[in-house]
Amino acid sequence: MTAIATPLQATIDPLWFVVAAVVLFLAMAALGPRVSLSLRETRSPTTDEQASLDALLAAADLDPPAIHISETASPSSIKISLHGLPGRRQLLLTEGVLDTLDDSTATALLTAEAQRGRLLYLEYRAVAAAAVIGVATAMFGGLIAFSNGLFVIAFTALVLFWFGRQLQFRADRAAADRVGADALADAFEAVADHRGVDPEGATWQTYFEVQPPLGQRIDRLRANG
Repeated sequence: MTAIATPLQATIDPLWFVVAAVVLFLAMAALGPRVSLSLRETRSPTTDEQASLDALLAAADLDPPAIHISETASPSSIKISLHGLPGRRQLLLTEGVLDTLDDSTATALLTAEAQRGRLLYLEYRAVAAAAVIGVATAMFGGLIAFSNGLFVIAFTALVLFWFGRQLQFRADRAAADRVGADALADAFEAVADHRGVDPEGATWQTYFEVQPPLGQRIDRLRANG
């Protein structure tokens, strides 16, 4: 008698690959900034720095649960960013924000970052990128015909990235309502000048970016100032 061996085959729905890819990317996007912050060499503000920050944060309507000052960045560098999930965002900044900038410029930059956080701009960027990754995974998984896949990816990216740029412009307008459009534009230009860069305007490449170029943001603020 001849034994017939039937191989055991595990069939996995391609949809699960798409879901897994999107969930994994979103998890990395959520945890990445927190891990990055934990790996940085930072310190807490000194008493004098805290006093200055209290006034700046009050003017910017920002109340982070923790403040970290980078010890590895150049003392003259200027960087402000919020890390963490909504409601628990921690503030990371460089010494140059306090030592180099005047109060009005620092307040404007803190206000701009606060409004980005309130409008969940960073979360939207992660979701938009995850959606594009999901479409790409679906194409390679056979859920979308490969002949149509590139068009679907390009269309999805164009739409999602357009909404992302509008969200950034909305955050800028909200910050401008608080500190003034010209004051915010001046702050952006001051930082660009400090870094020795010329703010770039919009080009055809802008359509494929979720973050509008700084020059375009400044131009919009000047137009509405």
